[in-house]
Amino acid sequence: MIEWAVFTARVPVRVEQLASIRARVRGWMADCAITHHARHDVVWAASEALSSAIDHLRGRPGSTGSEATLTLHVDPDVVVLTATDHFAWTDPGPAAVDGLRVIGEVTDRVTLTTDPDTRVSTLVAVFPR
Repeated sequence: MIEWAVFTARVPVRVEQLASIRARVRGWMADCAITHHARHDVVWAASEALSSAIDHLRGRPGSTGSEATLTLHVDPDVVVLTATDHFAWTDPGPAAVDGLRVIGEVTDRVTLTTDPDTRVSTLVAVFPR
């Protein structure tokens, strides 16, 4: 049983990466003492964050090399998911807003911030362990 742990992955923002990152996140959490319900919610939220990024980039010229970074931090009380988009997120659109609302329903706390200078967006979701 792992009490403290960190997982980080840079992921190409492409639909064919969703199943792979879900499997990687699920597999990594297997050794952590996280409830089944929390593991399910974390995997779902990570997938939803990437899906929103994919929807945002769909059809944008030059978006083929875009990446996101997913980080999970596990401590004795919570799991914190941080998803960072490394591209200009100027308008999240309805799909991202819906995804953020639904992620908020399965977390203790969720925030989405965008740096006005770099336009890098960061989603942070906190789950009970």
